[in-house]
Amino acid sequence: MVLGRRFFAVVAPFATVQDDIGLAVLRSRWRGETGPPIYAEESAAAWLAPVLGEPANIVAEKDLLATLAEQPGALAILPFDHLSPVYKALTIDGVNILSNRLDPADWPLVAAVTLQGPDVAILGDLPDLQEAITPATNRDPDRLTTLIMTGVTAMARGTAEKMEQKGYTYPAAVISDTLRAADITHVSNEVPFIQGCQVNNTYMNLILCSDYPYWQALEAIGVDIVGLSGNHVNDFGREGARESLQFYRDKGVPVYGSGLNEEEACRPLRLEHNGNSFAFIAALAWWPEEAWATATEPGACYFYRNYEKIFDMVRQLSREVDVVSVELQYVETYDPWPTRDQVEEFRALHEAGADIVTGVQSHVPQAMEPYGEDEPGGSGIIVYGLGNLFFDQMQSWETRTGLIARHTIYDGRLLSTEILTTVLEDFAQPRWATPEERAGILETIFAAAPEKGRLPPPPTPEPTPTPISGGEGTAMQAAPPVPASETPIADAARPGPSWPAPEPQPQDHFWLVRPTAPDANRLASSNYGFASTAGGRYRVHHGVDIMNPTGTPLFAPDDATVVYAGPDQEPHVFGPYPDFYGNVVLFRLNRAWRDEPVYVLYGHMNTVTVQSGQPVRLGDPVGTVGMTGIAIGPHVHVEVRLGGTDYTDAYNSELWLEPLPGHGVIAGQAVTSDGRAWINGRVFVYRLDGERRLYRIIPLYADDAGIHPDPGWAENFLLADVPEGDYELVLRLDDRQFKQKLHVSAGRTNYARFVVD
Repeated sequence: MVLGRRFFAVVAPFATVQDDIGLAVLRSRWRGETGPPIYAEESAAAWLAPVLGEPANIVAEKDLLATLAEQPGALAILPFDHLSPVYKALTIDGVNILSNRLDPADWPLVAAVTLQGPDVAILGDLPDLQEAITPATNRDPDRLTTLIMTGVTAMARGTAEKMEQKGYTYPAAVISDTLRAADITHVSNEVPFIQGCQVNNTYMNLILCSDYPYWQALEAIGVDIVGLSGNHVNDFGREGARESLQFYRDKGVPVYGSGLNEEEACRPLRLEHNGNSFAFIAALAWWPEEAWATATEPGACYFYRNYEKIFDMVRQLSREVDVVSVELQYVETYDPWPTRDQVEEFRALHEAGADIVTGVQSHVPQAMEPYGEDEPGGSGIIVYGLGNLFFDQMQSWETRTGLIARHTIYDGRLLSTEILTTVLEDFAQPRWATPEERAGILETIFAAAPEKGRLPPPPTPEPTPTPISGGEGTAMQAAPPVPASETPIADAARPGPSWPAPEPQPQDHFWLVRPTAPDANRLASSNYGFASTAGGRYRVHHGVDIMNPTGTPLFAPDDATVVYAGPDQEPHVFGPYPDFYGNVVLFRLNRAWRDEPVYVLYGHMNTVTVQSGQPVRLGDPVGTVGMTGIAIGPHVHVEVRLGGTDYTDAYNSELWLEPLPGHGVIAGQAVTSDGRAWINGRVFVYRLDGERRLYRIIPLYADDAGIHPDPGWAENFLLADVPEGDYELVLRLDDRQFKQKLHVSAGRTNYARFVVD
């Protein structure tokens, strides 16, 4: 008669490449016959001595992780139900204790208490004996849930072309068995389902959709839930979003992160499996505004407009369910290390009560950060970025690689996260990484993990992703990110250089029209604005970026003369070094400002259709959007230079670009009483339209001699294209906050000044 069983797991620290150990080697190391050592947790030592022999090394569970950290290659054995995300559970001869399909007879580290003899029935019913072996097992399959979470899915462009050629389930063919085996399989689908969607595999097409039959690929992997926080959910407008949401409803598949209105989009999805309760939340923390749901229109839940609401939900749900999972479509980067802001905000979500925080924005695998019970926020894991699942980005090794997170939840607690690794082939089909490829992927993300308790210092990244060639279809050439400044950026807010005071009555000078036509995107990216480093990632920005597909026409911003048109190369270098801006056009406006010449630079152009010395009129075509030079994704860099054409003559072009209809500009200062500009602070902009909702977060200007405030406004923070209305501005300098209310009028600059010591 079996009274009870105890299952034990062999573990290493989470950031371990090794996946498996043979039983013979394990037994030898357990006994101390070979090294490195295997440490037995105290109860494991008692239970497993009859199975493995007497252990050579016994360590209290509270000291186990520190002991492993001190001895590279050391392993430990502890009870299955004592697993924690800070450990990696190894397989034994290929058998996985975390599998929801495990045959208990196949697992070697299990011990049982049995009764034998004529009085078995009597002894087995004794309450004291039953209580001593309670629970009957520490690995009950009816209390276990496996949750698989995946990265970017966008079955469009090159992926769609391959699906049309090779079948609608082609992307899922290799990995489907593993994904379908999970109890809950998650997909983050960036694009809408539109009936009759036409394949458009033109270079860097950014208007994306999937035709209805493409659902077969998701069905093949056993999708159970779909996160819809991607910034392409409204690529086919609000009606397209409604159609796509109805498509999911007709399929009976729960979605979250998007909805028919903002309230629905931000609503958590609650599920239960094997007694484990879950709440899933998803939000979009990036542009474009057209993708954000409103009170009455469909779209994604915008993170910053619902910032406090989301944090309140996380806190409340953490008291109501076992596992809270939050996923964010954050700022897209092509680096394995997360940005400083990403680290700060993902950690804040974990500390608020999220057990799993996942970035679904990154097109390359990013770091992971596991937590134990005694750490801030308790047991859980932050997955900064999973990379791609079904998306056609074959342009580099980094974008071809992907992660799949397989979480194991037992008896209401996240026990472990396994990292599955994939490599994209043929623009559409991920396969499992080879052992050598897998080791490289894991080593990369482990090395990119930020130090706990600190924000990461701004790195100087190598140019990534690495361009590669080969394969069929459209092989897109990716440009490297802008190198970071060599000057470190301190974590803490600090007073910086002396700063001018604003003039008593500064005048607006919105002389420039947008470089693109009204049917193209005309909004500048708020993630890497003027005088920003994008959270310490890149060189201080001297202009603004307006993103559009490659080939989008560009037009002259005003009546002007083309000073130069061509490559940013000697003897005509306009960036900090040759070819920084790729193909450029430099205009000198026909009118001067305060007797100073005004220059406007367009950078990263694909084609240039004007010549040096050529006069142009407002709205004349001058070339097309591209990503030449140092650029991530196709966009036009717009820069204003006053008085000269040097790289160090830069002023904020958003004080020169005419605001969009119904929108104004917020400009302001944050200075000390003796006139020094604050550095490393942020201004939180809340919209007051019946309720107080976070609208944007603006970084203060970086400390850089090459950028200048407007002579009239003397600003060191700015936010353009703000809808007319009432706002509250909150300046945050570390843990200090200072507030002002501001009414934004359309078509003008609206000013706020903070004087803080």
